[in-house]
Amino acid sequence: MRVTVEDVPQVRIGNKGILIRIRDERGGKNVGKLWISQANIRWAKGSTQEKNAKTLSMSELVDYLNSIT
Repeated sequence: MRVTVEDVPQVRIGNKGILIRIRDERGGKNVGKLWISQANIRWAKGSTQEKNAKTLSMSELVDYLNSIT
């Protein structure tokens, strides 16, 4: 996988958040995009548009990560 971080604020993550783009190493196929903001995290698989991305609140993400064993 090739991961790039785009639109990173200098100090704090603002309302816009940051975009992490994930591409396949071979051919650069778009695997998906991950947006991280103060309030939530959104995942768009492949070429899915941001408005159709799956969304989790930060507390839901933390609960999920804590449940992984």
